Amino acid sequence: MDREPGLPLPSLNALRVFEAAGRHLSFTAAAKELAVTQTAVSHQVKGLENELGVALFRRSSRRIALTPAGSAWMAELSDVFARLRAVNRRLRKPARPERPVVSISLLPSFGTRWLVPRLGKFLGLHPDVDVRISASEHLVDFALEPFDLGVRYGRGRYPGLVCQKLADDAFVVVCSPSVLTRRKVRQPSDLTGQSLLEDDHPDAWALWMAREGISARNSVRRTSLDDSSMLVEAAVRGTGFALARWSLVVDELAVGRLVLPFPRLAPLPTGLSYWLVAPGESFRRPETSAFRDWLRDESKSLERAAG
Repeated sequence: MDREPGLPLPSLNALRVFEAAGRHLSFTAAAKELAVTQTAVSHQVKGLENELGVALFRRSSRRIALTPAGSAWMAELSDVFARLRAVNRRLRKPARPERPVVSISLLPSFGTRWLVPRLGKFLGLHPDVDVRISASEHLVDFALEPFDLGVRYGRGRYPGLVCQKLADDAFVVVCSPSVLTRRKVRQPSDLTGQSLLEDDHPDAWALWMAREGISARNSVRRTSLDDSSMLVEAAVRGTGFALARWSLVVDELAVGRLVLPFPRLAPLPTGLSYWLVAPGESFRRPETSAFRDWLRDESKSLERAAG
């Protein structure tokens, strides 16, 4: 630490009073700014002059003026106190309250094909809430990872968590309108020999065909995609007939990018459902409860369609 022996710093309060008086060139104005009396200002300035051994002001009956020594001190102190005032405003300014955030973990396919297209509705209803979505196959550990909610696809067995069922899911056969026009498929048996698309549910086509009384051995051309969202996209692009989850194709069907070649056939239940899961304490936060309520309301149409 640099310190010159014999030259202690003058009183900071006295320097502050001098800087105000020098800036206004008025003891009265300085007293008003500092919320003290004019006499107190005069005493502080006089004490500083005695401490420094120089006159800082020339005084007359009507006005004060800086001496050369006073001007030299004032030139240095103006910048010092301007910076101190700026620091004081910045550091003592009340902290802006953080916006509430809801963090959700879910499957990439469900996020891409169903949740994200609807997310704008929630944001419009709750403009004061931020949403963070993490799409992953990984089942998060709520005790270790910073998530409020999770949407999981399974049978609802998630020990230690609050589980609320959102919707059941089912398989439906879909294809692009152009494929249906070219292939002239009218009934399930017409799929024999067609290009069939499947995701990571390899038994789904066999179950569906067994239900319709079709021999799966005659349908030899299969294309497997281990990501369900890729399966839907392949169907949209006209690659073939896909046995896809209703939850992932409902929007594509609504806009006509996909069609149901067999609209009268009942969907084939997957045996799995979407579940909203969370630690119980998550729902104590109003923004988390609001997202849960919105998600449950949105999923009603999904439940009706797949059921």
